[in-house]
Amino acid sequence: MISNRFQYTLASPQNTKSGYITLGDEKIHRIDDVHQFYKALGYTDTIRKSGLLPEEFVWVEYHKDGSEKNELCLQVKIIEYLIKQSATYKEKYAAQFDYWLSYCEEKLSNNATGCIDCV
Repeated sequence: MISNRFQYTLASPQNTKSGYITLGDEKIHRIDDVHQFYKALGYTDTIRKSGLLPEEFVWVEYHKDGSEKNELCLQVKIIEYLIKQSATYKEKYAAQFDYWLSYCEEKLSNNATGCIDCV
């Protein structure tokens, strides 16, 4: 079970967390450029032109049964985005990076199913 997951909410404007990356109930970073955020998760212009919507891409890429990548890869992509975009993340949550990196390295060294070299 993965704990301490970063989550984001973009599709629910009525949600108080909409537009933010959160850790539990805490808002870590406001996503000002949604296109740039989805690009950081791997959503390219080519994928957009295929008609696949960003949230559908995230589902297919990271969550759907049989997807090439998994939740761990999504967390790594969100952390990479935060490192580039959020001074607050770097100041207050850098330990999360160490946690996810060590978790990822452990999974890779154990050749975990669904775990690829996403870092």
